[in-house]
Amino acid sequence: MNTVLSRANSLFAFSLSVMAALTFGCFITTAFKDRSVPVDIQVSKVMIKNVDDFTGPRERSDLGFVTFDISANILLTEKTAAVLWRPRMLR
Repeated sequence: MNTVLSRANSLFAFSLSVMAALTFGCFITTAFKDRSVPVDIQVSKVMIKNVDDFTGPRERSDLGFVTFDISANILLTEKTAAVLWRPRMLR
């Protein structure tokens, strides 16, 4: 006769196997989907400053500042969307 711990262990192992199969199924349905979308990158300001470096005596280091804008439409259509969710599903 099986004990309660043995039955609980079997139930736990079965539920882990089902969860692993579901996870693998979700991975397979989305892993090979093309997620490339058009991206527009614009650099507006590039600046380099020579500043004091406090790690050594009387040393100076270069510090660079780059200001840029990135725009990408990741929710194009149902078939070409880079993100596979709908706002209605989240409610």
